[in-house]
Parts: sequence; C-alpha cells; structure tokens
Amino acid sequence: MRSNNMYYIGIDGGGTKTEALLCDREGTILAKSIAGSTNIKSRSEEEVRKEVLQVITSLTYKLVQREIVAIYVSTAGGDRVEDQERWGKWLLECLPDFSGSITVTNDAYGALASGTFSMEGTVLIAGTGSIAYSINPNKAPVRVGGWGYLFGDNGSGYDIGRQALKVLGDMHDNVQKLDEEFVGNVLTYLTLKSVPEIITSIYEGDYPRLKIASLAKCVIKLGEHGNPTALCILDDACESLMKLVKVVHNETSSIVLCGGLFQSAFFRKTFERKLNESFVKQKVAYPDLSPAVGACICALLTTGLLTERMKKNLTSSYHAIKDSYA
Repeated sequence: MRSNNMYYIGIDGGGTKTEALLCDREGTILAKSIAGSTNIKSRSEEEVRKEVLQVITSLTYKLVQREIVAIYVSTAGGDRVEDQERWGKWLLECLPDFSGSITVTNDAYGALASGTFSMEGTVLIAGTGSIAYSINPNKAPVRVGGWGYLFGDNGSGYDIGRQALKVLGDMHDNVQKLDEEFVGNVLTYLTLKSVPEIITSIYEGDYPRLKIASLAKCVIKLGEHGNPTALCILDDACESLMKLVKVVHNETSSIVLCGGLFQSAFFRKTFERKLNESFVKQKVAYPDLSPAVGACICALLTTGLLTERMKKNLTSSYHAIKDSYA
C-alpha cells in the first residue's frame, strides 16, 4: 500500500451494514472494508463488537498504527455518551498503538458531509431507520426522529416492511379487502406459501429487524407497477418523513437526502412530490458519495482544512474503489 504516512479512517455504521474507508492526507481513498450492522440498539453488544473488530482489522492490517491521524465514526446512536465510550473501547482494542483522535457522532454527520463536504446543513436519512438533522455552527443541532424501530423510525425501510406485514395479517383476517397481487408478491419475496407462515419466519429469524426492513424493496417494486396497497404504504411513509423535515428545514439551504430508500428513483419521486405539495420549499441534493466517504471528510475536517483538490481526490478515488471488495 502506498504511503504518505498520514491516514484517516471514516466509518459509517448503518442498520444494515457498516462501511469503513481509509484515505490519505490528500483525500485519496486507499482501502474499503465492509461488515454487518453495528447498530447497538438492535444487536447485542458482543455482536456489534465483533463487526467493529472485523471492519477495522480488515482495513488496517498493513498499516503502522501510529500513522493513523484520526478516526471518525458516524453511526446510529453515536451521539449518546455510553455508545461513544463503547466505540472508543472497541477501536482501541483493535488498534492498541493508535494515538490519534477518535470522534464518534450519530449517522447524520457522515450522511450530511457526503452531500455538502462540510458538517453544516440539513440531512434526512431514510434507510433501515429514519432521522432528520440540522447542523448550524452558531446554534445547537436540531434532531428529529432516530428513536429506533420499537417506537420510532417512522417512514423508514423497517416501517414500510412492518406496515406490509400488518397489511398481510389484516387481509388474511378479512379486516382489510384482499389484494392478491400484494399478498402474493410479499409471500414470494419471503419465500413463503401462506400468510400464517410469517409468524415463524419473522419471530424465529436470525435478525428480524433487517428482514422486515428488506421488505421495503418489495413494496417499492409493487408501487412502481401501480399496486394501490403498496402506493398507500409508500405515501404514508413519505408523509412521515415530511413531518421530520418540517421540524428541521431551513429555507436558506438545501436538504441532503440519504439512505437506502432514496436509492430508488420511484421513492425519490414520491417523496419530492410530497415536498412540493408542502410549505417546505427546499432544493434537494442526493449525494454522489457514500456516508462512509462523508465520515472520511469529517475526519479530515477535524484535523485541518478540506481543499478543492482533496474533494476531487475523494470523489475520483471513491468511484474507482466503490465496486470492489465484497
């Protein structure tokens, strides 16, 4: 691995996967590592610890640890002191000779920086979970959502999947009019033959939250084909996300839209229609970089300036490396 003896690590800890990137002081991304979810609120501490060890060890095994200048972790729950302490402990367990800085924040920071190259602005994340965040250097950050899947994450992939399963149950019980297309497609996606089978499939699954959230893909595909039940669920999800935006919106800036749901052009179009129908008149920006690159940007910003040349290097090197690695 080529070296200029100063390295930066950016980590995006999501509800579905964790991505870590290594870059040099010129902003060139040199390596990428992927692990499973590191959401402490939906997995056990030991499971998360193992994922952290895996993603860091894979990324840094060729490095001299003292050459790592800064690590920036942007992860769900990263603004809670107890979670910051756990991340710090796990990172030092992986890198006992590391002497640089460690910063742990919530996942909004990496997502925002991926679209703005800064730690200022407004971001809405709609992936496995959901959260909206507005960061202004002259004011306290404004956070809405991010309460987790048990009593929050409205409009998220998990919320869409949960609504889909609820509809299946209601249709099976004749509480709601049967939509054979919707029921058939969801059961096929889950590789099930009948609605009652979802109880065992979900409740006895290895990672129910992730399985439920993955159903959003099925619902979005049905929505693309005009299925009325799917369209209703997606409309409700976008309405829930709009409620988050209305609290944090700033008419002087655009809003960065991140997360797995916004990877779908159909979902983006549905949400933008809601945005246009509301009083919120903001331009939207879809990052060309991943939140992990945003975390690298934050790591660089914590130790100095981010030049135009570094921005170009981050962009070009990310696109060169993004499709590599498992």
